[in-house]
Amino acid sequence: MMIDSDPSRPKQENKLGDESKRSIFGSPTTTVIACQIISGALVFVIFGNVLGNIGWKPTLMSLLVLQGILAAVAGLFLGLSRWWAPVQVLIPATAAWALRTEVPAWVWLLLFVATLLVYWNSARGGVPLYLSNRTTWRALSGLLPKQKGIKFIDLGGGLGGTTLYLARTNPDVEFYAVETAPIPYAVLWFRGKLSGLKNLHVGFGDFWHLNFAGYDVLYAFLSPVPMPKLYDKARAEMKTGAVLVSNSFDVPGHEADEIIELDDKRSTRLHIWRVSGRG
Repeated sequence: MMIDSDPSRPKQENKLGDESKRSIFGSPTTTVIACQIISGALVFVIFGNVLGNIGWKPTLMSLLVLQGILAAVAGLFLGLSRWWAPVQVLIPATAAWALRTEVPAWVWLLLFVATLLVYWNSARGGVPLYLSNRTTWRALSGLLPKQKGIKFIDLGGGLGGTTLYLARTNPDVEFYAVETAPIPYAVLWFRGKLSGLKNLHVGFGDFWHLNFAGYDVLYAFLSPVPMPKLYDKARAEMKTGAVLVSNSFDVPGHEADEIIELDDKRSTRLHIWRVSGRG
């Protein structure tokens, strides 16, 4: 693990993708739909007719694959994260296959609802379900102040791995995990109850409605989209000496007080800001 506080050092590429460019269509879900409509029109209206006029009749599946590829490329240009690209490629062909099968419609509806409940935050606010790894857990444990009574909150508790590990290894610290996506929250809640840990507290809801004044350490593994707003909220509400830790994502215009680089496959960087005063 290496601590980097040198502002002259060139920044490494974030391997999770750059979502800092906002799309003209707003949310990621709207952007995906727009990309599919536009690429579908191009493929079937333009390419389909042109190729037909020269005597080549492409198969439906080849046109659907081409639609997916064009939609994926368009999504990248419009600011979608790279993980959306394979999803975009698969959407047209998967939809066509689903229509040709005899699987009851309610099965597809159930799968759609389940997916929505898992990736709820991605659809609503451009925050995918990112899960912290064990290397990050250990690094966070080392960052915790040594005195008793410290309060740590994980904004977007996911499946609970981070706070469960920290609560087990730091019994004198109170840990709070907040999650908005229904299915991850259910898993988080169940794992918390099963653990029996008295210093772990789980909540369901939007962390934007919380007051951060009572927390000493705030941890977020979100996306570039909400970071400026989160930084402003933390500076306005957290007490002097409190710490904001962002996994992988910085805040444009606000250099971190410290950056910890982790030796993991993602080359994770923990951006750390210490609150020096409100406002």
